[in-house]
Amino acid sequence: MEPIPSPRGYPLLGNVFDIDPEKPNQSLARLFDIHGPIIRLRLPRERIYVSNYELAKELFDENRFEKAVIGPLAEVRELAGDGLFTAYPGEHNWELAHRLLMPAFGPLAIKSMFAEMQDIVAQMVLKWARNGPEGHIDVPGDFTRLTLDSIAICAMGNRFNSFYHDDQHEFVKSMVNILAECFNRSRRPLPHTFFSPKDRLFREEIDKLFDVAQQLLDARRKHPTNKKDLLNAMINNKDPKTGESLDDTTIVRNMITFLIAGHETTSGLLSFLFYEFLENPQALAIAQEEVDKVCGKQAITEEHMSKMPYIEGCLRETLRLHPTAPAFTLQAKGDQIIGDRYKIEGGEPVTVFLAGLHRDKDVYGPDAEAFGPERMIGERWSSLPNGAWKPFGNGVRACIGRPFAWQEAILTVATLLQTFSFTKANPSYLLSIKTALTIKPQDFYMKARLHDESFLDHAGALVPGTRLSESKDQHTSSSKRQQSEVGLRPMQVFFGSNTGTCEAVATALVNSAQRHGFKGEPINMDDGVAIFDKKQPLVVVTASYEGQPPDNAAHFVEWLSRGTKDKIVGTKYAVFGLGNKEWYATYQKVPTEVDEALAKNGGVRLTDRVSINVPEANVFDALDEWAEKKLWPALGSMKPADEQGSYLPELKIQVDVQRRAGALKQDLQLGQITENELLSTKEGAPRKRHVTIRLPSGISYKAGDYLAVLPTNSANVVQRVLRRFNLPWDVMITIDPDSGTSLPKGQQLSAHDIFGAMVEVTQPITAKALLAVKQFITEEAEARATEELASRPKALEVTSLLDILELCPTAPFPLGAFLAALPAMRIRQYSISSSPLADPSLCTLTYSVIDAPPKNGRKDCDRFHGVCSTFLERQSPGNTIQIGLRPSRAGFTVPSEDTSPMIMACAGTGLAPFRAFLQERSIKQKGGRDVAKSLLFYGLNAPDEDDMYRNELDEWEKEGIVSVRRAFSFSPDKSKGCKFVQERIWYDRQEVLQLFRRGATLYFCGAGIVGAGVDQVMMQIRQEQVGCSEEDAKKWVSQQKGVRYWADTFA
Repeated sequence: MEPIPSPRGYPLLGNVFDIDPEKPNQSLARLFDIHGPIIRLRLPRERIYVSNYELAKELFDENRFEKAVIGPLAEVRELAGDGLFTAYPGEHNWELAHRLLMPAFGPLAIKSMFAEMQDIVAQMVLKWARNGPEGHIDVPGDFTRLTLDSIAICAMGNRFNSFYHDDQHEFVKSMVNILAECFNRSRRPLPHTFFSPKDRLFREEIDKLFDVAQQLLDARRKHPTNKKDLLNAMINNKDPKTGESLDDTTIVRNMITFLIAGHETTSGLLSFLFYEFLENPQALAIAQEEVDKVCGKQAITEEHMSKMPYIEGCLRETLRLHPTAPAFTLQAKGDQIIGDRYKIEGGEPVTVFLAGLHRDKDVYGPDAEAFGPERMIGERWSSLPNGAWKPFGNGVRACIGRPFAWQEAILTVATLLQTFSFTKANPSYLLSIKTALTIKPQDFYMKARLHDESFLDHAGALVPGTRLSESKDQHTSSSKRQQSEVGLRPMQVFFGSNTGTCEAVATALVNSAQRHGFKGEPINMDDGVAIFDKKQPLVVVTASYEGQPPDNAAHFVEWLSRGTKDKIVGTKYAVFGLGNKEWYATYQKVPTEVDEALAKNGGVRLTDRVSINVPEANVFDALDEWAEKKLWPALGSMKPADEQGSYLPELKIQVDVQRRAGALKQDLQLGQITENELLSTKEGAPRKRHVTIRLPSGISYKAGDYLAVLPTNSANVVQRVLRRFNLPWDVMITIDPDSGTSLPKGQQLSAHDIFGAMVEVTQPITAKALLAVKQFITEEAEARATEELASRPKALEVTSLLDILELCPTAPFPLGAFLAALPAMRIRQYSISSSPLADPSLCTLTYSVIDAPPKNGRKDCDRFHGVCSTFLERQSPGNTIQIGLRPSRAGFTVPSEDTSPMIMACAGTGLAPFRAFLQERSIKQKGGRDVAKSLLFYGLNAPDEDDMYRNELDEWEKEGIVSVRRAFSFSPDKSKGCKFVQERIWYDRQEVLQLFRRGATLYFCGAGIVGAGVDQVMMQIRQEQVGCSEEDAKKWVSQQKGVRYWADTFA
């Protein structure tokens, strides 16, 4: 026999601190990653946890194991007693209720509930429709309302009318408090009497639920009906075996059980499903097609329920990835041996962790982490091993209400897809889990747009006799704005953007449209699917992210790829593509796909696709030049003939110096700085730093992911603006509500808020802005200085509008024009340099501080400071910053198999993700896992300057998980004569080849020029190995990318 792995804990408290009470499932997953598929924990009571199929399948043998009611579930007995969910094995009332209620969940009984279910779904549909296409839907909140009202009316004939109230029903509020307290009570090492205030509140909440259930029971007894629902079954039916009836206490406890279990898990299922739909546009499109084919525009009926196998597959797959009841516990009937090596003593509890069981790669394959409904349909579904999918529990104690939940879920999904198209309210939303006894997405919102606003007028099955009238304020704008747009032609400007650049370009284009006789709004591409109008000209501004669409463009790209010719044919369009040629394998991939798909579906190009290499171009200059010379002429611009190209828009603003206020709204969360350390060891050397950030609750990440940071400009930059425009420090600015800008309008903002936090003040000046400034210059010396700078294109590329205005202090350039010329502040993305296995509540960044002489050569200018790197450097422990998590694309993460070796190549702070990779491997090895030895090729300046994390890397080498090969640019004599990382790879090429033959994955992180060098040396190794031509070697390297070669290249 082998001992069951057990993390070291604390006296009395055991492993309590290993489990984050707000993220218990992520904590368990972390422990399984470290120690393997079976662990023993003390929380503080001892319990075994299992997370793979090989071991769990033995637990499902009801001759050897039975349900255990312990932990939080045992605390729920205070509420539900010996009800169906919480009864101990062998309790008489469970057997009695189970026999009485099984017929009430039979096929005919469930079918009879369809109309009432449909009634509640219709109430939600009407609410969402009236909410308008831009309204934010609280997905878990509204699905909770739906499922609670459904079980209440179908099972007990009572209407809670949750959709007619802003707040959740009192039952839900009390239930949430009770379940949270049950979880907390199960973790406390001392008796509940030591927590009397909380215990008293717990009892009060229980009394509230008992009151609700008792009132329903009393009302039914006072006004009996012939309805064949659950409540009548409990009141009137007798046990066919014993002739007994249920007493009132048992009825009330089971009513509470049904009200809780009957809505809580299904609402979570629906919430997770729509999250997965919006993360996987292809799956959403297939589900939509199935609903269109099976149901069309007709009212959905019971007969449709069995004709949508793909939606059923989506529901099964959602429960596989996100089992809403994430675990259940069994206990051994006598001593047992599982896996031929682990002993379970009689009565000892064993918890099956479903997130592990359902993602077992030995069952579900290497893509077990991905959402793939096809695996849960037809033969693939039926061929799954018995017990590999257990979201409804096990054996005789499995969920009795599964048929009810299944019909409700299919009906809801079909109705919603028949009626609406959906997008995320926040395109960058990353899944965060809220945990009680069940799990749901936290802070998940989406937007719903009607397919056809007349649909509900004739869909009488939704709510007979009810018609939908559009909300009066659904599409409102100020009267001034409407007057200014009279006679303008509509156009569509769609953008796909992760970092904000493409959105800023789309906004700039819209702002200039009115001068040419057009009007529009910048719309993200996913939102554009629902409002696409082939009669309006279309401009798409987008980029690629490692070959994939931006977060808010994936559904649009999928929509185009599925063939939508009837909706697109004849559309006049243009594509403005942004990219970085250093990512040559995927440069302009998405813009090209969009351009070609629009043409294939009958679109008519207004201009050839524009391809902008962002590091080498001023994006806004390129936009202005293309729009003026190509786009507007192709559209038949109505621009006044006498207007010159020097026009620069000006925002209408009001200046208020009497009081201060701040108002900045960003769709990010707050992280807290806990450490900020200098890594460079040589005085005067370029500064490289390490910052540790405490993440907000509910956020989780994996090694290889990015952290987006929204910076602020330095106080010095703000002071420069105030000095140039002769403004006091407490100046207040109000942007006219009718101005074309993405900045907050119609509200007072301090200059520090606007110029410090909302705009890119140091953005290089555009040619249009320079031309506009020249019109205001009256002093000859200022004109000469400006012309001299303009004569040096390279210098101009790194000169901001503010720099130019400081050269011309007497030029009366308007503040509104200055503000209009600045793009909105962008987020910056950094590779996370830590593994969540070390501490899931913290992440670290490793970054270089950009602090250099002015790039334009002017001696009177301040030093050039990187906006975000110096922003991070200024932060002290305790400061909070705005952050957002961004997942890495595809395979840029630690291999799922611990025995798969890695070959990592980087330069400078490109080490960041590989520190995370190696940290994770080290933690796993210390937890008892076998991990492969890897190679790290690391380019840096000199041993005494920037040999970052030297002590950690040395320790990991001693552990045997990595061999580090350095290349010192300034001290090649200390790195085998190699100055650059590609030279060191060539020097050690035999070891590289040996590791690659053993299945290693190659990773690169760093600047594009270094990445090109790594590509080149891999080509040379290939040529030497097989004797092929340079062209064949280049082709081979290209074929490895996205398979066994993953690169993260930055400018």
